[in-house]
Amino acid sequence: MGSPMLLYAESLGASAKITGVIFGLTPLMVALQIPAAGYVSQFGYKRFIVTGWTIRLIFVLPLIAVPLLHGRISQEAQLAIVIGSLFCFNLIRGIASTAWFPWITGLIPENIRGRYLTWENACYCVGSLICLRITAEVMGPNPHTSKFVWLFGFSLLTGLVSLWFVYQVPDAPVNPEEVSHKKPAPWREILRHSSFRKLLWVNVVWSILIGGSWPFFVKYLKSQVAMDFDSVVDTEAARYVGGLATFLFFHSRLDRLGSRPLMLTAVVAWGLIILAVVGLSSGFLYPRLLTVYLVGGISGFAFCTFGMSLTKLVMGTVPDAGKSHFFALYSVVGSLTLGLCPFLWGTLIDSMDGVGIIHLGLNWNQYSISFSLLVGVLVLLFLLVLRLEEEKAANFNQLVRDLIRNNPLRDWLRR
Repeated sequence: MGSPMLLYAESLGASAKITGVIFGLTPLMVALQIPAAGYVSQFGYKRFIVTGWTIRLIFVLPLIAVPLLHGRISQEAQLAIVIGSLFCFNLIRGIASTAWFPWITGLIPENIRGRYLTWENACYCVGSLICLRITAEVMGPNPHTSKFVWLFGFSLLTGLVSLWFVYQVPDAPVNPEEVSHKKPAPWREILRHSSFRKLLWVNVVWSILIGGSWPFFVKYLKSQVAMDFDSVVDTEAARYVGGLATFLFFHSRLDRLGSRPLMLTAVVAWGLIILAVVGLSSGFLYPRLLTVYLVGGISGFAFCTFGMSLTKLVMGTVPDAGKSHFFALYSVVGSLTLGLCPFLWGTLIDSMDGVGIIHLGLNWNQYSISFSLLVGVLVLLFLLVLRLEEEKAANFNQLVRDLIRNNPLRDWLRR
């Protein structure tokens, strides 16, 4: 679902707009959490998740078949089947995911949620890193279309294995008020919750930043730099190496120091990323593999740090009564933004095709211009994070002092 899928679409002739559509399908379908939220309490969290995640795997089968049709049908038809399969897959996933946040919030005590989220993030990064390394080794620099059959088949297999683990997780009790609630969802009252509303705005701007950056950086590396398939996949693998670094630095600090200082750390890191991608796309920096991998690693660190910190803060802010609707609105608002933004950003990039203005020694083209626009998004995100409310949260200076005094890298070097 990451760079391998985007690269496969690229091999079928997908434009930047289509790349944005494919990247945006997963978050767009999360909008279905709004109508689904009223049914979660009736079915139970675990049953809702297991049923949806089982059905969605059916739609991996057409993806396995598409590479086998190479040469028999046009690339446009193959791309249409890919998009249709991903649409159905994410449709079911979007409905089923309604139960995820209420489920884990009910299972994980508040005082260890930060530690849980860092462990969960570490496992996610390890799994993704293994997947991408296998992909890079099997596919090689210029893979034949038939190799994608094995790639998508591997995805189906691991999806089935993941269901076995989901079955082992105990269910969480549903709030009796939600089960007996027959009235329409109180969306106005939810939006009047001041702390929650601030989190919604942060989620929106954060989604704009993500949706306008990574998918088009992948496309830039493949279409403009002409990097090999395995090198682009390794760049995404570097993201998960960076994501694993969050466990080393923040596995206990998220509970101890709070979410907000870690979110500010991630914003600073994103500033470095944006400067780097503008420098690469404008010709100021040469796209050496080491430079590209560093961008991937720092982006993974920043993405995971911000994401898990924001999730923990939402879990602590949402009241127990009506939490399915709170989480549904939170997920849908951010996901709709994350789904629509890549499409709009891709349309903008396509509209600037052929633009090449040399100014201040930099080449201002369709990619460098679009990446530079993210600076304004980042500034807005920084200001919104400062407005967030969090009890007992440390300030940014306290986080820096704590990292200096208790630096895990320093302890490791002493050994």
